[in-house]
Amino acid sequence: MSKSKTEFIGDLFKQQATPLYKFLLSRFRDQEDAAEIAQEAWLRLYRLEDPTSLDNPKAFLFQTASNLAIDRVRRAKLEARFQEHERAGGSEADQPSAERSVSAKQSLALIGESLNELPIKCRQAFLMHRSRDMTYPEIAKALGVSTSMVEKYIIQALKHFRARLGPAGE
Repeated sequence: MSKSKTEFIGDLFKQQATPLYKFLLSRFRDQEDAAEIAQEAWLRLYRLEDPTSLDNPKAFLFQTASNLAIDRVRRAKLEARFQEHERAGGSEADQPSAERSVSAKQSLALIGESLNELPIKCRQAFLMHRSRDMTYPEIAKALGVSTSMVEKYIIQALKHFRARLGPAGE
């Protein structure tokens, strides 16, 4: 008899909560950031329909946390650039119109939704390739699949984005 979702995640939490937190703390040095990202990673694991079917739940958890950490760093850099621009006296002409701002937010939301619609390994392969500049063989090793399978994942992701967002990424 298989474990329930809650029991499965509870057991994994007992084994991996501290290692995950330490992993994130080594990247951030800020306890609050590390704790927030760890919490979001656990939440994403819990939101999966059947986390017990994951080939390697620990790898999924750490990869999810790593992706969230990368997003957090990017967001912080973007905010810092924006604040620097503001301090430098960015003119109103430099500011996007309200319509462009809303449109950009909607586009980002659609891209995020499209990314989350991909199967887990496909999404992981795409993010490793695009956000970490990992090669296909490196991704294959990390995911425990063949290089050919990584190519198929990337093609699947690109086709999905093209269908969902249009050929020009509209």
